[in-house]
Amino acid sequence: MPASADVVIAGGGIIGSSIAYHLAVRGVSEVVVIERDPTYELAATPRSNGGIRRLFSRPQNIQMAAHGLAFYRAFAETMAVDGEPADISFRRQGYLFVSDRDGAAQMERNFETQRAHGVDAVVMTATELAMRFPSVSPNDVALAVLSENDAWIDPHAALMGFRRKARALGVTYRKGEVRDFECEAGDVRRAVLDDGSTISGEQFVNAGGAWCAELAAHVGIDLPVQPMSRESYFFKAESHLEPLPFLKTESDLAIRPEGDGYVGGLPAWDEPDGWNFEVSPDYFERRVWPALAERIPAMETLRLERSWRGHYARSQFDLSPYLGNTPTGPKNFHLANGFSGHGIMHAPATGRALAELLVDGHFVSLDLSCFRYARLLNNEPFREIGIV
Repeated sequence: MPASADVVIAGGGIIGSSIAYHLAVRGVSEVVVIERDPTYELAATPRSNGGIRRLFSRPQNIQMAAHGLAFYRAFAETMAVDGEPADISFRRQGYLFVSDRDGAAQMERNFETQRAHGVDAVVMTATELAMRFPSVSPNDVALAVLSENDAWIDPHAALMGFRRKARALGVTYRKGEVRDFECEAGDVRRAVLDDGSTISGEQFVNAGGAWCAELAAHVGIDLPVQPMSRESYFFKAESHLEPLPFLKTESDLAIRPEGDGYVGGLPAWDEPDGWNFEVSPDYFERRVWPALAERIPAMETLRLERSWRGHYARSQFDLSPYLGNTPTGPKNFHLANGFSGHGIMHAPATGRALAELLVDGHFVSLDLSCFRYARLLNNEPFREIGIV
């Protein structure tokens, strides 16, 4: 394993691997990714639902997701190694946002922003919703927005595809855990691993997912990103339903087709920050199932097959990520943290953006300065409005 590199990336999940891939494509010859668990047993990406949607309120999020959608559509060919395509089960079946509380006006404003930035979405009334998707109850629906060309993927396959291609391009993956960073003259010089070894570098990237705050603390950066545990489920309906898009409601219900069943859940936003992999004994029956049955009456009878927990890297300040270096930290220490559940869809754009920062010194393809750490110091939150 090399003792030094041009860029050292702490974290080899989908964000870190996307950054590594994009750096290699840009011609950075010595990139080392340090990953504590190459099996990714507890990583967030394999436990997610893999959605890619452009239904955001902020133009920057729309643009990042649009890039991700195009990138994943061509992923199998782009990430092929030795002629073997990187299949990620790309499924373009759309996203459906449903206003079932009091956010119809905001959803309509968001729709206008989405259309202005090239999203081919349509607005539907409750009656139109019922005609298009008969299994979805129109009760209490004020408005719905359908983006037919949005999609979802196999998230674990995407992570492995990024990793495999990055390695084929010369990126080194090293098993280990970063325990500290050694600084000299205000810059980070070395990453210290749990086995006592060090890796020197010119630039360092924090891509530690929900573990990112402790990495940032090593260089004196207070990073308000914490793990938020959430439950997901795979279940089967006894009734046959029409092909559904990825459905999300203002009341936080999320569900999409998966094989011969469905995956989804209902995040408990009051869940305390911290690690929790224990599935609740009654949350599905008490909260999720009633919400499913209310919105999709055929779900009144279903069979729960599997439950699991994963973690959002929840950005506590505004649920938006931090990209690049910080005004108060080492100039060669860069953040790519706090995606709050949007990491998969934004990974391609993030990898490209961080590669631009490290190679060109500034954002080139998209101006993502809204995600700079300085907004925290200036108390200027940049939060999604409406369904997050």
